[in-house]
Amino acid sequence: LPFYHPRAPSAEVEMTSYVLLAYLTTQPAPSQDDLSIATQIAKWISKQQNPNGGFSSTQDTVVALQALSRYGASTYAKSGGASTVTLQSTGNFQAQFQVDHTNRLLLQRMALPEVPGDYTTGVTGEGCVYVQ
Repeated sequence: LPFYHPRAPSAEVEMTSYVLLAYLTTQPAPSQDDLSIATQIAKWISKQQNPNGGFSSTQDTVVALQALSRYGASTYAKSGGASTVTLQSTGNFQAQFQVDHTNRLLLQRMALPEVPGDYTTGVTGEGCVYVQ
């Protein structure tokens, strides 16, 4: 299968999620270094998700979603600027998403003209966006 991307075993997802939770629950609050490492861990966990948003088993799904939720809460900022997300294909397709204080908690999606295909994303502005 040319487009198959193997996912990590369930136990690895679960243990990594516990590590992320440990980084995010340090007292009094996670340091900037902790948040930098947590960002890399959250990216890895997100890459293990299946197309339905879950993982391999119910146990790793519960722990991973809890860890990702905690990560979102730890990195959320009430005051944030606006961002523009640009999505481009190697062909003529280009789309932009605007993210600001009025819609930053809303899911924005777009159908891709070719799946699979080669796409690149770019983000300008302030804040943090999650692109999947």
